[in-house]
Amino acid sequence: MTKNNGSNGKSNLFKKQGPSQPVDMQGQNLKFPVTFNLKAVMTGTRFDDDNKQDIVSVFMKLDIAYTYLDKKISKNGTYTSFTYKVTLGSKNQMYKMYEELRTIENLKFAL
Repeated sequence: MTKNNGSNGKSNLFKKQGPSQPVDMQGQNLKFPVTFNLKAVMTGTRFDDDNKQDIVSVFMKLDIAYTYLDKKISKNGTYTSFTYKVTLGSKNQMYKMYEELRTIENLKFAL
């Protein structure tokens, strides 16, 4: 779903700063509805419940079906990743989800 931009290994679909840019999918089409595992990596400066609530509030706001799957803490405890199974009904809903996730203060990236 995302394409490596070749410069630093980060996805073009999710950028913390700046406007959203469409991803060149090299002629491939994404068919909706689509279900996939979304991993959100957060800084470890807040309680897990607060971080999870920020993510879930985006899903609820956009009426996205989701299931919490997993939590992992980085080796040094600097970051915590939360994995959710999400189902998106349209490309527009996908873009809105990433736009809303970008507004979460402690979110480093989501993929």
